[in-house]
Amino acid sequence: MRILPVIMSGGSGTRLWPLSREGMPKQLQALTSDDSMLVETARRVSGQVGALEFLPPLIILNAKQADTARTQLGEAGLSDARLVVEPVGRNTAAVAGAAAELAAATDGADLVLLLPADHYIRDVDAFRDAIACGSELAGEGRLVTFGIEPNEPHTGYGYIRRGEATGPGFDVRAFTEKPDAETAARFLGAGGYYWNAGIFLFAPDAVRGEMERQCPDVLDAVRKAIAAGLQVGDRLDLDAQAFARCPSISFDYAVMEGTEEAAVVPADIGWSDVGSFDALWQIRDKDSAGNAGTGEVSFLDSRHCFGFAGNARLVLCGVRDLVVVQTGDAVLVADRNDSQAIKTVVEQLKSEGRADLL
Repeated sequence: MRILPVIMSGGSGTRLWPLSREGMPKQLQALTSDDSMLVETARRVSGQVGALEFLPPLIILNAKQADTARTQLGEAGLSDARLVVEPVGRNTAAVAGAAAELAAATDGADLVLLLPADHYIRDVDAFRDAIACGSELAGEGRLVTFGIEPNEPHTGYGYIRRGEATGPGFDVRAFTEKPDAETAARFLGAGGYYWNAGIFLFAPDAVRGEMERQCPDVLDAVRKAIAAGLQVGDRLDLDAQAFARCPSISFDYAVMEGTEEAAVVPADIGWSDVGSFDALWQIRDKDSAGNAGTGEVSFLDSRHCFGFAGNARLVLCGVRDLVVVQTGDAVLVADRNDSQAIKTVVEQLKSEGRADLL
């Protein structure tokens, strides 16, 4: 069975400001290894895995990121990747629709693996095993998502409630968007719930059929944007006028919550969405006091801190649970556990018209 990976790489990662910005978001940076997160993701879904063959990936991103992405992929030996450029962000339902349409036109693509470019996966072999399990269900027309066993009542993730066993996975009984702390704790205590990793596996026609039934306006706009798009070599620029008419809605809301074909495959893969400095700190190597740093960073009598030095010496002295990030034009000092505050900073900069810092 041949799988077309479609990598979503259009986000800006505002909760990692000032490291992550519109022109150089987290997925184009080497935050978890020596390679960018986009390159790590593309390598994860390349080659042969048993009876599965990964085709060269499609990378869906915006115009500001395209040149950097192409350079990184080429230097990593992944020059066969194709780029699909969105003129404006329209959320993940539009991306899934484009993925299904382009896969249907790709010779030999049996299934689509839709996944974000900015996730960390520690156990690549387990991830590939989960894809192999999911392919059994997707080959039967099921829309497969992958569930992460929760280890804390996290309120920043969506949850999947599993139903009856089906092959190597389970029927999906319900999706719940980011719950409050009390609800998340109840889910954890009850069992049978997974974090929603936002990774999907499906046959192109299965998704197109569901979108024609549930959100035909999204699929229609995507089809027109592809048909009127500009294809130059291995880059397709979607038509701006047609794509702008597409409703902005997530794939979960538009399709997965309303289908009777949803299935979940548990995936114990060492997963993180690297959605905050705390998440980045958790996956990084640390010293004996629990500190993690990049660049010229020193920790003196400090514990559980994250430091990033861009072009200066950074010293954290006598502090706890802080994030300190220094770049060429900005310095951030924040509570490591309060990622929402950093998002608020970005919103304030936008209101001030500080495009130079965004």
